[in-house]
Order: sequence, then structure tokens, then C-alpha cells
Amino acid sequence: MPTHIDLVSQAPLFGTYEGIDPMGLFWSMHIKTLRFYSPYSLDDFEFSPRSTEIVLTAEVNEKAVATATVKRIFVSRDVSISKVRENGLVGQFFYNPQSQPRPAILVLGGSEGGIGSCSQFAALFASHGYPALALAYFQCDDLPDDIRQIPLEYVQKAVQWLKRQPSVDGEKITVFGRSKGAELALVIGSIDTEIKAVIASSPSSTVSIGSDREFADSETFSPQSSWSFRKEPLPFVSWTEEQVQESQALLDAGKRIDHIHAAAWKACKWIEDAAIPVEKINGPILLLSSDDDHWWPASEHCEQMVARLKEKNFPHRVVHLRYADTGHAIRFPYIPTTRTQLNGGTAKNNAYASEHSWREVLRFLEATFP
Repeated sequence: MPTHIDLVSQAPLFGTYEGIDPMGLFWSMHIKTLRFYSPYSLDDFEFSPRSTEIVLTAEVNEKAVATATVKRIFVSRDVSISKVRENGLVGQFFYNPQSQPRPAILVLGGSEGGIGSCSQFAALFASHGYPALALAYFQCDDLPDDIRQIPLEYVQKAVQWLKRQPSVDGEKITVFGRSKGAELALVIGSIDTEIKAVIASSPSSTVSIGSDREFADSETFSPQSSWSFRKEPLPFVSWTEEQVQESQALLDAGKRIDHIHAAAWKACKWIEDAAIPVEKINGPILLLSSDDDHWWPASEHCEQMVARLKEKNFPHRVVHLRYADTGHAIRFPYIPTTRTQLNGGTAKNNAYASEHSWREVLRFLEATFP
């Protein structure tokens, strides 16, 4: 008599996850080889795999009795991908060439640099009907080698490029950023009124230190702002040389550094100047944060911004989703979340936050641009 296994109603007796979870087999997988990378050249980067196959095997007495293959599609077959090299921009554009003009997303990656991580989110947005430009802003081609006074005008050029595309409704531009890219998303949203919504995942409420050197290979400690505008660096929360050295030692050991960010934030004597004026953003804001973020105290930063927006009588909708016992890597659903070192949280909580937040991101976009 055949045995029926239903992950929607049955929990495993043992294994890589506990409890009833239809997608537990996916997020609880252990990663042997990390395939994700952040290429530093647009020519070298191809968005792949567009899909992947996962083989499920049923065993009885350690003998395989049945197998099935599940194909996961990471980007819709309707989505076209083109490399962007115009006016100094370096990016990848994901869009449906057959669609009517649609609300669009500018996607900014984090401190990993390159074009890889932002392309993953851009592919997903485009697959849900939102043309998306994945924009590299350092460590790719001729862009800066580090996050060191990145000109905000560069991001503004990307917004203008996006508005000109036939598949884009130029009056409905959202910026989405993760981690350091979330900080940048909030900053650019506060100075560019053509941006009509901001989604910031694991952000900072202030402009933070970008680099501890004035130029590459310099041996002199010289803290640098992450961003500049009109050729002037933005005020930022700096670190001491000792904090930089401690941070690097902890990262090398695979340990958290959020307490260093928190200490620098608390000690900053010009915190109001360094604070991002989020009340100037010309549309609704969605903030995503986690309580066990090992990189920086994103939840506290988000609470600070929510309080500031309330104090300034911000006229648009503000949503803050704060996830308990969850780490820095809130990403997208059903990918392995077992690499918690340096990120924090638990695999189960990180998987839940990734699934729930992605649904809320799509709902936020639908509510903003009905």
C-alpha cells in the first residue's frame, strides 16, 4: 500500500527542521558550496541560474524507492535582461518588453558590492511585473573601489535613466535597498522628490562611515563618509581607529559587530547632522528590521526613524516590520537560511522573516501604486 507524505500537515520525526512546514526541506538545507558571488565586472556577470532543479529522494532502509525533481524558476520567462552602460551607469535592467508602462524599482545592494545581490531582487521584482534596475555603485568596472563618498548624483542619474524606459511609468519610481543599500535608499529618497516610495531592509537611520582610508592602499587612518552630494561629503557617524581594528578582528573570527555600530552611534556628537532626513521622502516608507542583527542595530535605527517621522508630521504611510530573533539576512522566500554566522537569528526565524517580508513588500507596492 503506497505511503502518502504531506508536508502541509505532517511534521518530520527528525532531520534538518522541526514542526509542520511545507517549505522546511528548502530553507533548512545545509550549504556545502556557496554559489552566490558578487562579480566585479558587468561583462563577467550573467544572471544565472534562471532556474534550478532540486531532487527529492524517498528511502526505505537506506535504499531509494522514489525520486522527484522540483524545478524552481528564479526569473519569469517573460523577463528580458539587458546590461546598462550609459552616462557612467553600471547596472542590469530586468523588464517585460511587451508590457504597458509600469511602476518601477531601483534596486541597491549592500556592502558586498558588485552587481550580484541587487540583480537577484531585481529579477524577482520584474517577475512580479515591476521593471527593475539593479544598480552597482562600487566594486564593479570603473566604479569606486570602496564605499567612499559615492556621489548621490550617480544614483539620481539612474533614476532618470529608469524614467525614460518605455516599460516604466516615470511617475511611479520606488527605491529598494538592503543593508548599506537601505541606508543609500533612504538618503537618495530624502533628496530626490521624483522617488515616490522607499523600501529599506535592515537600514541605518544615519549616514555611516564608509571607508577608513582616503584612497585605496593608503596606510593612514582617515574615516570617510559613505556619500557625497554636490561634491561635499555628507555628515556621518565616524569610528575610531581602535573600533575599525576591533571590527576587522571580529569579522575575521566570524563574530558580530553590531555593538561597535551602536557605540559609535551613541558617542556621535553631531548625530542630528548625520541623521537621514527621512521626513523629506516624497512618498510612503516600508522599513524591515530584525532584533538579532549582527551587523548593526537595525531595529533601533528603524524605531528612531519612525519616531522622527511622527514628530515631523510625515504625511505619508510608514510601515515598520520588526522580526524577533531574526538576523541581518532578511532576503526572499525558500532559499537556505542555515548560514547564521555573522548574520544572526535562527534558520527557522530567518526563513519566516524572508517569506513574510517579501509578501509585505509586494503588498506595499500594490497599495502604493494600485
